[in-house]
Amino acid sequence: MVNHTPLMRQYFAIREQHSDAILLFQVGDFYELFFDDAIKASSFLGIALTKRGKANGKDIPLCGVPIHAINHYLTKLIRGGFKVALCDQMTKPQPGKVVERAVTQVFTPGTLTDSHLLDEKSPSYLLSFYPGKKQCGMVFTELLTAQLFATAIPFDSYRMLEAELARFSPDEILVPFGGGDSFASKFRQQGYVVSNVGEEPSPLRGDPSIQSFHAAHSKITQDERLKSSVRLECPAKFEERSMGVSRDTDGQDIVGPDVPALWIEKQFDRAILSRLSESHSMTNSLYLLYWYLKKNQQRALEQFKTINFYQPDDYLVLDAATQKNLEIVKNLHDGGRKNSLFFVVDKAITSMGSRTIKKWLQRPLVKKSVILQRQEMVAAIAKNIEAMQKLQELFGQLSDLERIVGRVALCRALLNDYLALKSSLKLVPDIKQVLEQYFLFQLSSAIQDKIRDFSPLVELLEVALDDDSLTKSIIKNGFDQELDRLRGLVENSQQAVLTLEQREIERTRISSLKIRYNNIAGYFIEVTKPNIKLVPENYIQQQTLVNRNRYVTQELKDLERDILRARNEINEVEKNAFERVKKEVERELTGLRSLAQALSYLDALLGFARVAYDNNYVAPIFHESRDIIIEQGRHPVVEIVFGSQFIPNNTNLTDQESIWILTGPNMGGKSTYLRQVALLCLMAQAGSLVPASAARLPILDRIFTRIGSGDNLAQGKSTFLVEMEETAAICSQATKNSLVILDEVGRGTSTFDGMAIAQAILEYLATQVQPRCLFATHYHELTLLKEHFSNIENYHMAIEKGKEGVLFLYKVICGVSEGSFGIEVAKLAGLPRTVVARAQEILLTLDQLEHQKDRAVFKPASVTGDASEVARLKSELASKNKQLSELESVSLDDLSPRQAFDLLWKIKEKG
Repeated sequence: MVNHTPLMRQYFAIREQHSDAILLFQVGDFYELFFDDAIKASSFLGIALTKRGKANGKDIPLCGVPIHAINHYLTKLIRGGFKVALCDQMTKPQPGKVVERAVTQVFTPGTLTDSHLLDEKSPSYLLSFYPGKKQCGMVFTELLTAQLFATAIPFDSYRMLEAELARFSPDEILVPFGGGDSFASKFRQQGYVVSNVGEEPSPLRGDPSIQSFHAAHSKITQDERLKSSVRLECPAKFEERSMGVSRDTDGQDIVGPDVPALWIEKQFDRAILSRLSESHSMTNSLYLLYWYLKKNQQRALEQFKTINFYQPDDYLVLDAATQKNLEIVKNLHDGGRKNSLFFVVDKAITSMGSRTIKKWLQRPLVKKSVILQRQEMVAAIAKNIEAMQKLQELFGQLSDLERIVGRVALCRALLNDYLALKSSLKLVPDIKQVLEQYFLFQLSSAIQDKIRDFSPLVELLEVALDDDSLTKSIIKNGFDQELDRLRGLVENSQQAVLTLEQREIERTRISSLKIRYNNIAGYFIEVTKPNIKLVPENYIQQQTLVNRNRYVTQELKDLERDILRARNEINEVEKNAFERVKKEVERELTGLRSLAQALSYLDALLGFARVAYDNNYVAPIFHESRDIIIEQGRHPVVEIVFGSQFIPNNTNLTDQESIWILTGPNMGGKSTYLRQVALLCLMAQAGSLVPASAARLPILDRIFTRIGSGDNLAQGKSTFLVEMEETAAICSQATKNSLVILDEVGRGTSTFDGMAIAQAILEYLATQVQPRCLFATHYHELTLLKEHFSNIENYHMAIEKGKEGVLFLYKVICGVSEGSFGIEVAKLAGLPRTVVARAQEILLTLDQLEHQKDRAVFKPASVTGDASEVARLKSELASKNKQLSELESVSLDDLSPRQAFDLLWKIKEKG
């Protein structure tokens, strides 16, 4: 440090306080990056890497970005998963002095507030994750809405954890340093941004797994650090703590305040404190959150007033695989929004309404009364075209109040935010009037109750803020007397100078006398050489030039002082006036948050109504039985692509037909149909109307899907292993109130292995779990299970066979498909004719061989005979396996027709 320049010593001092972030260090008109930051940023941003000076005899890597383009580079860095600390110059450069600098803002993916850094249609969550001994505490935070969602899940239930991660899609996950390394590694493998909070872990009394996180706050004083590093109290008895001394669960005194615990006590009521006292893991998740926000977004800590405690099954349970397979908010093609369910049903007008719809789709309800409240309002809006059009027009002028209010609360709002707030508040009375005039429902009344009269605030913003884009002013004339006086002085300064100039001309009789101004000398009187003899005695010579002299007078000095002071003071006075306006807005924060929540909710209902009206959706009827009965159901996404060409289908999953085995050709529409049924049930429980002519549905507790194939190479898992893990989760977690969608289970292994697994799963679901289930398969042998289980029925995708091949009808009908028609699909895909012809020859041979085998499935365990029968079946299976092995060893490409005929006789003779 001794050998470094003052600038670099300043850099190191600031860098030490933000060691986990990329530091953008302002030097003049650029933000510069040094050392590893420069190497990372130059590579990631694609900018030139240079050097400046040396450290330990080596060149110091350097790169930089211009200040005027900072938003572009910030966006790229943050979306790339980097944390960024913005260090600005706080004083003007002066010769011989180092400019004062300070970090003015820290950007992390989960604590962003600027609109250009956020996805306008997606909520931004920060997850604070604490792995305790038995439970993992999870607190999801949405900073701009000041909402906290807290839950605790079993320590060893990683699938439940994956489901919650998929449900909230956090932009950043906090884990304790040293206490959550294994989880942090898994999170990173899944693509999440992970931040470690705290320094070296230290065990505490009461619960050895609790870590000390106080040191993460870099600005805490050394004295405070020593005091608070003694212990973090276990949250058993909040009421016994005080500012000076608190007690742990052993009754021993703890010296020094438990900083995050005191924050918790201050912010939340006793009911919440009591709930937290029951869960160390959730409490410590809040501790993590406190220390992280204390460092990176301190103002946010004051905004949290309540915690939404929930259990995962308080909503319709959708595991991670189901959320992915159903393409609820992301498509499987490129992970984008297009052609997802959200893409289709999001007809909200505002961004905050879109975010609400997204939350509803990811967290469908299981409480019937709340579902019906949403559905009632959506149906009413869809039927009342006049009201819908009026709301569309009003919401079309509405800004993103939710995030504007959030920025106001966090002191991140700019003038445009306040102007947008004013314009939006002007619309509120008209929106409320539409509700009062057209809708008399419980939900509409609840929304109206949150829409207060903000006319005094609108009036304040109207008279205070300058909305003229042609001026650079913030405050209007007439709002602040001192500001008006200073502006008047500056605006009239030119006239005052001209008046003084004219007066001096008349007094001195020097017609060429001029009063001029430059940045170095300020104001001065300029007299040409021939007129110097006429200069009065009170003129003070300032500068002598070749053909003229420059002078000042006391009167001119006084005028200059007033003008310059006014110019310098205007910004400060205007800033103070703006601060007064901000304070008035902050006093209304509680009401504004309620208003934003109500309007985002109403816009989401409006969005559901618009998509229902545009696509002829109907309101589903919820009943107490477990039957899923859908008439002329349509896939909400696929029908948008095909329009009137889409073929609707019925569904009747009842006690008599609780499991459908669905067969049919590839490309026949099986997967579309499976997803369609699941999506309609999900939409209904989100409060939406559904694409069908009628629907009678139960309230499901879970939807499970096993569709398609995919591996997890990062964790060393094959496609088949992933398939079996997902299927195992279904078997262990599904209930009789669940909907289970299984597509091609068992296809990732050998034919007999796969069919055996598929049959066993079907038997288990039919007898043990008894959910509503759609089971698509190419194992046609499984259709024989209908003979042994009264609740299994066979359905297939209809086709028509003609000279040109097969025609897909995309219609689900009762019965069993004649085959899978894979070669026909291969022909449609453009496989070479010679390959198709050869495949048909081979298929003919294999079909002849297959007909020699007993195609019946094994009888289910519940209807099998005695031990001798079981032994016979095992012997038969061994024989069949041996024959199959012999068949697999034959090279079909080298087999002549004669050899094939001999092989058939040989297999037939062996039985």
